[in-house]
Amino acid sequence: MKVSKKSSGDEAIRKPSSLEPEVTLYEGPPSWTELLLPGLSILTVIGVIPFSAALARQFWVRYRISNRSIYVRSGFMGREETEIVYRDIEEIRYVRRLGGVSADYVIMVKGGAKLELRAVPDFDKTYDFMMQRVSEEARERSNYKKDKIAN
Repeated sequence: MKVSKKSSGDEAIRKPSSLEPEVTLYEGPPSWTELLLPGLSILTVIGVIPFSAALARQFWVRYRISNRSIYVRSGFMGREETEIVYRDIEEIRYVRRLGGVSADYVIMVKGGAKLELRAVPDFDKTYDFMMQRVSEEARERSNYKKDKIAN
């Protein structure tokens, strides 16, 4: 508990600020659907490269989408970490995969930076979850309409 002094000299007790508990919607690797097309193309010699890249992402990339931020751990043995808070998001673009089983997102952040999330599972639920937490301006730039998403 902190005590602050008013200009009149009276002491007032300031209530400690409380944060709501962090709620995680998704934590884990990219969707297994990312392996489908590269898995089929492995029958050709050229298909080995995309399949290897998709398989490496399954082991080395981890997403955590919570009510506070979007966190990505990637790179060899997970040594690169990126975390963005919703108030810094200016726009979210997406491409659905397999009818909404998963989606690729490009998140535009203040300052011109972009964060790419590939094959995030459960498009409808994830997109709604993120869009409810961004600013109204970000929703408008992203052309978000609740009725646009089929459940």
